[in-house]
Amino acid sequence: MIDLQFEQYRECKLDGFNLVDSYPVQQWTHYVARFSGADLPEQLLDPEALIIANDTGEVLQIVLREEGCDSPMFQFTETEKKQITAWFDEEISRKK
Repeated sequence: MIDLQFEQYRECKLDGFNLVDSYPVQQWTHYVARFSGADLPEQLLDPEALIIANDTGEVLQIVLREEGCDSPMFQFTETEKKQITAWFDEEISRKK
């Protein structure tokens, strides 16, 4: 996680993914996934990943949310986004 106040940076190992919602927004689909991780920052409350994908299932953007809103304190690192994308690709391919 990248602390937006530049006080800390850590690569978290994310696991326990669970797709909890999906809904269309214009030509994209928004997916909401909950996750866990032993080394998540203590200040991060009820974390979720908002995954924005196109109509072929390609991930376009991933946003860290907490308590249902964009996180005001943290964002994902590129490595964390790759973990989420890998899980998402596997999850979507299973449902096809």
